[in-house]
Amino acid sequence: MESRNRGMGGRPGIQRGGRVMVSSATLHTSMAEVVVGSMVLATICAVGCLASRALAPSKINNESLFITMDRASLAGSFLALVFLPIAIMTGNLAAESHSSSALLYNKFVYSGLALGFWAAFVIGRIRLGEALWEARQLAILQSATACMAFLMTTISASIGGKLSRGESLLDLLPFSLPLDSASILPLWASSTLLLLGIISTTVVFRLTLLRVHITD
Repeated sequence: MESRNRGMGGRPGIQRGGRVMVSSATLHTSMAEVVVGSMVLATICAVGCLASRALAPSKINNESLFITMDRASLAGSFLALVFLPIAIMTGNLAAESHSSSALLYNKFVYSGLALGFWAAFVIGRIRLGEALWEARQLAILQSATACMAFLMTTISASIGGKLSRGESLLDLLPFSLPLDSASILPLWASSTLLLLGIISTTVVFRLTLLRVHITD
C-alpha cells in the first residue's frame, strides 16, 4: 500500500507499509554531498602533500602536517570511492524522465571517468605507500590524478544541475562545453574498449614495479 504523507516543511513523502520512504532524488542529493565533500578534502590534501615535499621544511611545513594530509587524502578518496557508485545509481534513478537525454548519457560518462581516476589514486597510494610522495614524478602524477578526478566529478555534478534545475556552475564559464550532444558507440566498439581496458589493467598490475625505492 502506498500513500503520500507531508512531513516537516510541507514536502511530500512516500509511505509504504506505515514507513515514510525518501525519494531517489533526495537520496542522490545526500550521496552527492558526501562524495563532493570527501573529494574536496582528498584533492586539497593531495596537492598539499606535493607542496610539502617541494618546499623546504619549516615550523609550518613539518612531517606531522605531511602525514596528516597524506592520511586525510587517502581517507577522503577512499570514502568518495565507496559512495560514488551509490551516487551514480541514485542519480540515474532520479533522472528517469531524462532517460533519452544526451545530458544523462554524458553525466554517466563523466561519472565513470571520475570513478576511474579516484580508483587509480587510491590503488596507487595503497600499493606504493607514503614513499610515493618522495619520488617527484610520482607525486606530481598522484596530485594530477586527484585534480582530474575532481574535475570529472565537478562536470558530472554540473550536468546533474542542468538536468534538475536547468542551470549549473558550467554556465559561469566564458565558453560552453558540448554536453547537449553525445556520440553512442556500437556494442562491438564498447566491448572492444572494455576488453582493452581489462587487458591494460592486468598488464600494469603484473609488470610494473610495486615498490618505490628511495635512495638518499
